Amino acid sequence: MLPVNLNDLTTAHIESLIESEVPESLTLDYKQQLPSKEREDKKEFLYDVAAMANSAGGDLVYGVAERRTGDDKPTGIPDRLLETRFPNPQEEEMRLSSYIRDGMAPNLIGVVVRSVHCDGGDALVVRVPSSRSKPHMVKMGGTNKFYKRTGTASHPMDWDEIRRAFSEQRELRETIANWRAHRLDLIEQGRGPVLLEGEVAMLFHIIPADAFTPGMFTEAWRMSHDQKKAVFVPYGNYNQQYNADGFLCYSGRAAAGPRKKTDGYWGYTQLFRSGIVEYAFSHFYGPPIGFHSDLIKGQEVEQAIVHCYEDGIGRFRREGRTGILYVAFSMAGIQDKQIFSVSRIWYPRESGIRENTFTSPEVMVDLSEVEERPYPRTLRPLVDTFWQLDGREGTPFTPNEEWNPFGGYD
Repeated sequence: MLPVNLNDLTTAHIESLIESEVPESLTLDYKQQLPSKEREDKKEFLYDVAAMANSAGGDLVYGVAERRTGDDKPTGIPDRLLETRFPNPQEEEMRLSSYIRDGMAPNLIGVVVRSVHCDGGDALVVRVPSSRSKPHMVKMGGTNKFYKRTGTASHPMDWDEIRRAFSEQRELRETIANWRAHRLDLIEQGRGPVLLEGEVAMLFHIIPADAFTPGMFTEAWRMSHDQKKAVFVPYGNYNQQYNADGFLCYSGRAAAGPRKKTDGYWGYTQLFRSGIVEYAFSHFYGPPIGFHSDLIKGQEVEQAIVHCYEDGIGRFRREGRTGILYVAFSMAGIQDKQIFSVSRIWYPRESGIRENTFTSPEVMVDLSEVEERPYPRTLRPLVDTFWQLDGREGTPFTPNEEWNPFGGYD
């Protein structure tokens, strides 16, 4: 796989493959011509994509000729660019993307297609993630086949390989659920990275799909001074330090006052070496004067969720990460609490939330897709779930039928 974010792909990256004679591998495959619009060519293209998605992921590099042996067999070593020119590179990118979108089940999320103009000819790279929705089946033209890549070749998967792939997906979901439950349990016991002030605590997680893949950790993690200061922490990034899990940033200590429960902090952000980001905060608990004594400020929760997601997704994109993320939240200390919306539509009830903890489902995010703030496709389902804890249908902050947690509400 090319060591570059495909958005930054240049001629030098392609030429370096040839000059350095980088051979084909499990995650790198050279192709001479782009697939044509003929059915068989489309199917062969989809077999290659599915094989990588069902294995370790990788790059398909089009426009490169391989070196041949004396008896004209390919060696897997790049020899030269083929002097191919794409009349409309963007159209070719869209065409291949549409083949993948329409020809595989389940949908393969996270594929990136980029072309580059080189002196010796045009090249096009299809970057395929190692999918966390595997196995993917090629369904085009009545075909129903699963493929996998082994070494430098693709082959149909046998029944045992298909069964193991489905089993891996169940195991991933269980692993994520168990890990999130463990993190919430630590907060309940006051054993998190720092002690949180207040009765109600919220965790917001952004989890890369490959976070639990063995061997992902390859070197000690270091951060520059500017990177440390740039981390978003609910209620202020005033302290930073390395810890057993990676790097921790946290807010100031809670000020003394009649409602002060602990000698804790208002929030923290834990960056894990695995790539997971955990945001924790508790400051939103505090009723307006004259209202029910056990309220959670719903608008502050929504705003914090947006800020956390914005920080995390921006971090992954700056690092050139691709593929799938899982986004979710958890809460502790919520029993008998009620969620406050705005004065004019809030009505107190005799009883509050029955559960003391809650863990939301995960929302899957494709890093290659761009969504505008406040990220309604991703975050709105989570926000609605938050309000459903309190018996509501969803967020009340929807003027003109559009979700806006940053509006001015009475």
